[in-house]
Amino acid sequence: MDRNTEPVELEPLTEHNLTLLLEAAVADADPLEVMPPVDGEPGWNAERRQAFLEFHRGRALAEDAPVEYTYVIVVGGRAVGAARLQPGDAGLEAGVWIGRSDRGRGVGKAVAEQLRGVAAELGVRQIVAVTTVDNSAARRLLEAASATVSGDTVTATLVLDQRTPRAAR
Repeated sequence: MDRNTEPVELEPLTEHNLTLLLEAAVADADPLEVMPPVDGEPGWNAERRQAFLEFHRGRALAEDAPVEYTYVIVVGGRAVGAARLQPGDAGLEAGVWIGRSDRGRGVGKAVAEQLRGVAAELGVRQIVAVTTVDNSAARRLLEAASATVSGDTVTATLVLDQRTPRAAR
């Protein structure tokens, strides 16, 4: 049973809520959980914070050709993580990170349902998600979608029903 009683929403990433997303990451996640590695001392130093902003600006906020669709996960009016859908050869690749304080409360399941709706609205036939075998929360979600395990990687491919798209709000 989901323990989360507050509504879970996906808000498209904008320059305004990018700052809120950074604040959520700094408060409740390790940098390696939410962005590519950056050289230097560990933790959320000034360089890593700037790299986080530039990473998202270059991928989801690029006006000429965004690399991915990124959404801020909002629970009860608070930014608690991010979800992304990145076009690829096999469909859309999904990725999610949720701050530690909101893990294990059903947020990931709610986000996965909403990402299915977004993908269906985009006309995509399937979503692919990949994680490592040691990411137990993500693995549980992927196993519910008939994931396969290969070495230290868990992969799930979800074929979407194109007849009933749902809106992500």
